[in-house]
Amino acid sequence: MKKIFTLIAAAMMVAGANAQKEWNFSNWTAKTFTATETIENLTVHALATGGNVTIDGNNKTVDGVKYTQRLKTGGGIAIEEGTGNIGRALSFNVPGNCTITVIACSSNSTDARVLNYASSTHDNIFTTGDVPPGTPVKINATYTGAATTIYLYSAGGGINFYDVAFTPTGDTAIDGITTNNTVNENAPVYNLAGQRVSKDAKGILIQNGRKVIK
Repeated sequence: MKKIFTLIAAAMMVAGANAQKEWNFSNWTAKTFTATETIENLTVHALATGGNVTIDGNNKTVDGVKYTQRLKTGGGIAIEEGTGNIGRALSFNVPGNCTITVIACSSNSTDARVLNYASSTHDNIFTTGDVPPGTPVKINATYTGAATTIYLYSAGGGINFYDVAFTPTGDTAIDGITTNNTVNENAPVYNLAGQRVSKDAKGILIQNGRKVIK
C-alpha cells in the first residue's frame, strides 16, 4: 500500500507540473518593461534601449472571451550588441510535446506579422505563424520534443499579445512511472486519490504499481 501511495503522489506531482498553463495579460499590471522580468513563470525579455515591451489597455473579444489589456512588443526581436541579451520576446518552459496557443494580432492595421517559435535558444526556430492585422485571433502551433524553453517573438514589426498558453499533449505528464513488470490482472485498482475503485473504472488508474489508462 505504501508503494501505491508513493506512486500516486509521484504521478500527481508530475501531472501538476505538466498541466496546462495560461497567461492572460488582462490580469497583469499595466507597465513598460525596460529590463527582462519573469512573472508567473513567463519571461518578458526587454531592453532599456530599443527593446521595451508594454502592457496597456485595449478592449477586444475573441471566442467570447473579453480582454482588457494587451502586451505590445513594439517591433521585432532586439539583440543587444556586446551582451547578446534579447528584447521584445517572450519565453516559458514546457515539459515536452505541447500545443502552444496565442491570441494576437499585428500592431499594424494593414500589415500582417510573422510570429517565430523557437526552442532552447531564441535563434533555434522550429515553426512560424501568420499574425493578421486588425482583430486578434487564436493561433495554434505544435512543439514536439523534450522539455525545453519556448521563445515567441516577431520576425519584424510589432505584435500585440492578449493571451499565451500551452497544453501538454500525449503521455508527457506521467511517462516512466513503472516499477513492477509483473502484471496481475486481479490486482486491486486505485485512482489518483488513492481510493480503491472497480476494475471497470475509467481514466488514469494505478494497478500492479504502475499507471493504467482506460
